[in-house]
Amino acid sequence: MSTTKKNKRTVWFGMKLTPEQKEKIRTLARRRGVSQKQAVLDLVEQEVNEDPIEAKPGSLLDLNRDLFGSGNGPGDASTNPRYMKGFGR
Repeated sequence: MSTTKKNKRTVWFGMKLTPEQKEKIRTLARRRGVSQKQAVLDLVEQEVNEDPIEAKPGSLLDLNRDLFGSGNGPGDASTNPRYMKGFGR
C-alpha cells in the first residue's frame, strides 16, 4: 500500500542498478501486479514499519536512554539557522 498522496511534495531519487538488479525489480512487480516503483516502495514501507530500532547492549543509545527527552530546546538541531550555516559547502 502506498502512503504517497497526490498533494504531497515529491523529490527525485535516482540510483544506478545493474541489469540483474533491475530484472529482479521487474520480476517482483510482475508477481505482485504493481508498478516497479510501487513494488520497491511497498518493501521499504514494510521494512520500516516492521523492524523497530533496537539498542544494542552497551551502545550509546542504550547507555543514554534515560536522558532522552530530558532536555529543553528544539527536537532537531537543524531548526537553528546558525547550525545549518555553510552546510553542504
